Amino acid sequence: MENGNGNGGKNERAVTLRVLVIFAVCFAILTIILNIDAVGNVFRKFVGILSPVFIGIMIAYILNPICKWLSGSFMKLYKKRGKVAPEKAETRSRGFAVLISMFLLLAVIIALLFLIIPEFVENLQKFINRAPDLLKQVYAWLEEKHQADDSVLSTISGNLLQFLQTLTDRINNWLAGDVTALINTVGNGVIGVVSFLFDILIAFIICAYALLEKKSFIAQSKKMIFAIFKPERANDILETARYGNDVFGKYIIGKLLTSTLVGVLTFLFMSLLNMPYSLLASVIVAVTNVIPFFGPFIGGIPTAFIILITDFKQGVIYIIFLLVLQQIEGNILEPMIMEDRTGVSKFWVTFALLLFGGMFGIMGMILSLPLFAVIYYVAKVYVERKLAARDLPVPSSEYADVGAIDPQTNELLPAPKQESHKPRLSIRKIFRALLGKKVTDSDQPGESKPEAPAERSPEAEQTGSEKERKPEKKEKKNR
Repeated sequence: MENGNGNGGKNERAVTLRVLVIFAVCFAILTIILNIDAVGNVFRKFVGILSPVFIGIMIAYILNPICKWLSGSFMKLYKKRGKVAPEKAETRSRGFAVLISMFLLLAVIIALLFLIIPEFVENLQKFINRAPDLLKQVYAWLEEKHQADDSVLSTISGNLLQFLQTLTDRINNWLAGDVTALINTVGNGVIGVVSFLFDILIAFIICAYALLEKKSFIAQSKKMIFAIFKPERANDILETARYGNDVFGKYIIGKLLTSTLVGVLTFLFMSLLNMPYSLLASVIVAVTNVIPFFGPFIGGIPTAFIILITDFKQGVIYIIFLLVLQQIEGNILEPMIMEDRTGVSKFWVTFALLLFGGMFGIMGMILSLPLFAVIYYVAKVYVERKLAARDLPVPSSEYADVGAIDPQTNELLPAPKQESHKPRLSIRKIFRALLGKKVTDSDQPGESKPEAPAERSPEAEQTGSEKERKPEKKEKKNR
């Protein structure tokens, strides 16, 4: 009895604890929903503070292959000489590798800036100088279409004219406004640039620490995981971490390589055909191409519009080239360089872009695919293990025509065929309703009227009466 009471008390305490936990979770979710703006601001501020950390980790992912190769080369040299202890040789090799790889990255960035910035500024200045003439051409074209007979085209062109007029008025008011406001705007821009450069400096420092202490960080993380979780759960976490590391590394390096190739090919094509703003357009296309799915549209549409306004024929050729280039990138370059293993469909890619882009901004859009790929992998492993434990098939195609599952045998049952009941249209019924006559079910086509009883002939009635009289005669004889 005492054991029963003890077990009952434990069960009651467990149930009470679960109820309290559920209540606390529901209360926390409700509080977050009611204060979603404040929570979002805090979250964005937190992400903004840690943005140098994220940038530093991304740079470390980029430099890690170079560091591995350089560290291995230095270790071979130390082993040949044999004068330094293995631990010191490994530490020195890692330090030299990190120093050289970061120096190479800085040299490449500085060289690209010195090569690109002068021509980029020149192209931008040309565009700014030609902007008034281009705006006049756009105004003239829109006014011509606004006066056209087509009502739809006239409405669209009128709305665009109104938008351009409002935008131009705002820019003129801003330029002709108070000098103090203009100085404040310029000052805020300078502060933003200095803050960005400071974040980049912090990111490089974090990158150096991450590359130097990589083995130590990995060892500490594994020790913590094995101390907190059970062996099976710890192995699952490590397997997921390895998968995430593989996906992130290949995605970041592959996306940078493909975006660089796209930018170089765009610049070469535009330079060969003497298209305007070749460097400006190629840089925009290369930078926005880092964003998956929407990136080519974000960079391609404004650059195509600029070239179309300047030279219509070259603008059409540029659009055709971008379409062909995106097909080559999606079907040849990315599969060859990135070795896509995510298995995430286009629908989930769009979902991840909207979700992580809204939460983390541009950085979230860039990293949305590998982040969601890891989440998708964890959910896939969990579902497949549950199915295997219940002796159910794992491929999704096996569940296409399933309507139920047998609770006793775990057998998948097909979906029942639903009979289609199509309403029948009765012309007779419609006319009778229009004429004000009573509509009956017999007016429905295809519905048979109830059969009337067949009329009996006099001979049949006579034979029937004779049959009824015969038993009476037999009864009299028996009496």
